[in-house]
Amino acid sequence: MALFYGIVDAQCTAYTGQAMNPGQTYCLTGNLTLVNDIMIPEDALLIIQPGAALIVKGITVNGSLEIGDTGSVKSEGSILIGVFGSQKNSKIKLGTKAYLSLTGSVSQGDPTFLGTFPGSMSTIDMGTYSVVEICGTFSQQSTTYPFVNYVGAPLGKAYCIAKAQVSGGGTSIFSNDSQIVAIAMDTVTGLLPGNASFCGPNATKASCPTLWPDGLPEDKFACGFADEIVHELDDYCTKPATLGTPDGFTKMGITIQQKTTAWPENVPNGFLALESKTKGFVITRVQHVSQTPQLGDAVAEPKEGMLVYDIQDHCVKLYNGTQWKCIERSCND
Repeated sequence: MALFYGIVDAQCTAYTGQAMNPGQTYCLTGNLTLVNDIMIPEDALLIIQPGAALIVKGITVNGSLEIGDTGSVKSEGSILIGVFGSQKNSKIKLGTKAYLSLTGSVSQGDPTFLGTFPGSMSTIDMGTYSVVEICGTFSQQSTTYPFVNYVGAPLGKAYCIAKAQVSGGGTSIFSNDSQIVAIAMDTVTGLLPGNASFCGPNATKASCPTLWPDGLPEDKFACGFADEIVHELDDYCTKPATLGTPDGFTKMGITIQQKTTAWPENVPNGFLALESKTKGFVITRVQHVSQTPQLGDAVAEPKEGMLVYDIQDHCVKLYNGTQWKCIERSCND
């Protein structure tokens, strides 16, 4: 990511709040506060460099806005992404631990004219541990493609949090990526979550404790917590290992090394021990299983406790009886 932004620097016009021209690239390298609305015209690109911060009133994104790693954009107004029927791509992209915090609403203008002109999109692409916090209403027009995509590390996640009413075009899909955690703290109409990890409508911490991020208050009228959520996202808790006398020892083992006399009986609390210094352990590999099982999944009838490696999502997944979840680092409670 840093290399990408370094290459772009040579082609960037320093952004200081001036009007932007179509087809041009602008870069913000520090912190900037503006008291007016800004517009990113068609085919223009505004890059918020890693660690930089922009505070602005409203934003119209007819081109592209890229927020680099740990960068941020705060809008005290509303944001419009895309122009309805324009057949031009529009995008907001967030890097690792970047955030977008909006006091006002988010509206998507669908450039395809509800699918009449396929081939263009207006989207939000979210990187690892990035956060979008929307304190106003959220409106999605597109019905032929998802509005929010995950572009981060396979085992990461990103949070899109809507605190007011959410609406779509009836058959609109919010996201097809399970790494997107979508939290809707008010009503939802005309919008399907797709494969997103969804909590809502009228979400509370009690209704989805495993999805609720630290740093997010349950008061849906409290705004401006995206930075705190980002800070908490990749902090892990640990506990000391259990001490004491083992209650059993391993009786079965497979090794390609020279077997020692006490092995595997000297491995405590195990059922089967595998040993090698040059070989790996390969579990069942499948093309893809959806978070919520669907027709066409590689595993037709999953059983609770089943493990597979999902080739498409690049992770080992565990079926908990209702959903497939990537196994990832977390608190060890």
